[in-house]
Amino acid sequence: MKKLFILTLVLMMTFMGSVSASKSKFKDPNYNFSNIMNLYLAECVYTPKSNHPHDLQEDSNPTGRALNSLRTALAKKNKNLIIPPEEPTRARLDLLLAVHTLATYTYWKEPWVEEIYENKKIVEKGRDGRERSITIPVKRLIQHPGEWITNAYAEVEFTLKDRNTGHTVYNCIDTRERQDSGYDGMLNRICNDFVNDLK
Repeated sequence: MKKLFILTLVLMMTFMGSVSASKSKFKDPNYNFSNIMNLYLAECVYTPKSNHPHDLQEDSNPTGRALNSLRTALAKKNKNLIIPPEEPTRARLDLLLAVHTLATYTYWKEPWVEEIYENKKIVEKGRDGRERSITIPVKRLIQHPGEWITNAYAEVEFTLKDRNTGHTVYNCIDTRERQDSGYDGMLNRICNDFVNDLK
């Protein structure tokens, strides 16, 4: 059973490519988010990170793409995003949305050799004529061809402030990276996770 689990995990990582995610979050434990139906978009900015190790191919309209994804996520939960010039009178919270990264990076990976060990089952006959099996690890080399690889990056920050007090009641920076040709899937999951957190 353990071998099957490990094999499944390896296959999933192979098909999904490399994946990483991190999240830093503050949520006021004394604030009631359960009946929040409307958010007022007080700010929506693109503030790219200057310390990224790659020359990224950035999205041409990161804030627009993030807003579309957020509206869809809110609509699934029957919540609304009020956007200026509409008045914020129906909203108790101001949303400050900052897109830090929405980009891809493509690079060439040289051919490489992977060394793996597989279990091989050997059946032998003993002196008494009975068969017995043993499992031994066998080394195998896999030759991988060179290939172009694209990584996708998304980092979005959500800040919610109470409109009456001006206090920050929620802040979350969600950072994700995966081997993929696009970032829309990650962006949708980031927005869905944010909306699901408003309870």
